Amino acid sequence: MTEPAQAPARQGGADRFGGFVPSRRLVLLAFLGVLPAILGFAAPELYAGALLWDVALVLLALLDRNLALGVRVEARRHPRGRLHLGVENRVVVRLKNLSARRAHLAVRDDVPDGFVARGETLEVRLKGFKVEERTYFATPPKRGKFHFGDLHLRSFGPLGLCAVERTVAAPLDVRVYPDMRGASRLLLATAARDLANLGLRRLRRDGAGSEFARLREYVQGDSMRDVDWKATARRRRPVTRVHETERSQTLILCVDAGRSMAARVDTLTKLDYAVNAALFLAFVAIRNGDRVGVVVFADGVRAFLPPEAGRRQYRRIVDALYGAEVALTFVDYQALFRELSSRARKRSLVAVFTDLLDEQQARSLVAPLHRMAHRHVPLCITLRDQGIEDLVRTRPAEVDDAYRQAVAHELLEEREHLKALIARDGVQLVDAPPSELTLAAVNRYLEVKRRGLL
Repeated sequence: MTEPAQAPARQGGADRFGGFVPSRRLVLLAFLGVLPAILGFAAPELYAGALLWDVALVLLALLDRNLALGVRVEARRHPRGRLHLGVENRVVVRLKNLSARRAHLAVRDDVPDGFVARGETLEVRLKGFKVEERTYFATPPKRGKFHFGDLHLRSFGPLGLCAVERTVAAPLDVRVYPDMRGASRLLLATAARDLANLGLRRLRRDGAGSEFARLREYVQGDSMRDVDWKATARRRRPVTRVHETERSQTLILCVDAGRSMAARVDTLTKLDYAVNAALFLAFVAIRNGDRVGVVVFADGVRAFLPPEAGRRQYRRIVDALYGAEVALTFVDYQALFRELSSRARKRSLVAVFTDLLDEQQARSLVAPLHRMAHRHVPLCITLRDQGIEDLVRTRPAEVDDAYRQAVAHELLEEREHLKALIARDGVQLVDAPPSELTLAAVNRYLEVKRRGLL
């Protein structure tokens, strides 16, 4: 969680004053003073007028500078909440005028390297002893730790002739987390019973268990097998039997951090999409009463979080996934499944987020998944490469384009063959473009719960 950066100006040497910055008005007035000096070749009496003009201008500029230096301002910067990857995050700069004189300020923030900032240079006019806040937006390039630098203030003099620059020390270390706004939207939608608008199937704790829970009115999507015909006849409207879904089942999220997950789709990597989907799925599962664990793997297991239930576990999952980074190595699926065999004894839904673009690497996934199906319910969640699909659909304009399209056709055919090999013997498969991966994964989890496969 980020903490507010507090940077009071003119307290304990927090200000570092820069140089004198002339305004356009001062430059223009100085140029007007040069003209009489040029004309002095023809009329020497103009020299005296030019000299008086320049002296007056210098004195006015010095006065304006001293007035600008007399402005006392307190500056603070704080991001609003956690910073999320791939989205514009609000950063608030709070300015307080500590003097009675009106202040005219321009403020610029030192955003971390790689951040895309919009509106980070702010202009503020502050009346005496007033406080104002200004907001700009920053988009982080990746997850991890970053550093904000100082706040740079330019204080303009009341005469508009110059400004004084000062630097306010405001160092701040922040963490950039995966985009978890989807979990918040799900929470609100659950409260508002508006899940359909999110693309999610109805999330109920009632399910396909064997124990009868209650009767309720029939809703669209209920199975006809669950209709209670006697109650329907008595009430003269369709009534459904509701069975209680088993709770405290186990979900293990396995996130591939190998080299194929480094590919970018728009502004995010495939790993970023997988992490976002895994967090959303963890949120739904924990809210549904299940125990959730996490494995991050590449050429070996990089992180393992044992399955637990509850809100604290969700925070642990966030901490475990926010720092996941791509390792430019091959993926050792055997190492992953050996780890799961020794640590996951209880029957679980094992969701593996991975990529199938590298055929040689992906083939090593097939056999371990099928062996795992004897004890667990494996769910392979793969990301479709929209760029390759678009290339196949595009008519080639040149010979090189035709060669690239042929390679793309071959890659897609190999991928379809791998999908057919994986989706057998009880192995669940979700294949979706990155933008739809989250909802597709959650909906398959809900289907597994509804069908009682665990």
